[in-house]
Amino acid sequence: MKILCWLIFIGFNSLIMFVLIKKFERAFLMKLFPACVPVILIVSILPMVIRWLLHVPSGQVFRFYFLSIVFSLIIICLTNFVNQVFFYMLDEVLSFHRQNNSANLNRQPIKFFIEHQSGLRLASTIVWFLGSSLMLYGIWLGK
Repeated sequence: MKILCWLIFIGFNSLIMFVLIKKFERAFLMKLFPACVPVILIVSILPMVIRWLLHVPSGQVFRFYFLSIVFSLIIICLTNFVNQVFFYMLDEVLSFHRQNNSANLNRQPIKFFIEHQSGLRLASTIVWFLGSSLMLYGIWLGK
């Protein structure tokens, strides 16, 4: 069951990182991802309060899955946010050089960044995805 949950969260993260990110503007995403963390924390408190009000005892299994889900959602939000920050930094560096350093655009390393901008975006997304997959592995399957 833990492996299935791990695979579900990896699939959810890959759906967000590789598919849904392309459908929204960066300004919206930069506001959305940091706002997700407090919302996740607030929503995670509600089941605990309801269980406390109804006097339902919590078992070890419930606590493990509950905390694992909350931490997994936080990891997914934060890694996607950092990925967008990297995209923003890359775009800012390139726009700076296009405006203020147009005479040297044909020299390395600026030329490399301009020619391989989409490849750098894909490589950084893969790195963030693998890092988040490793963190999710630690949450779900670590001992």
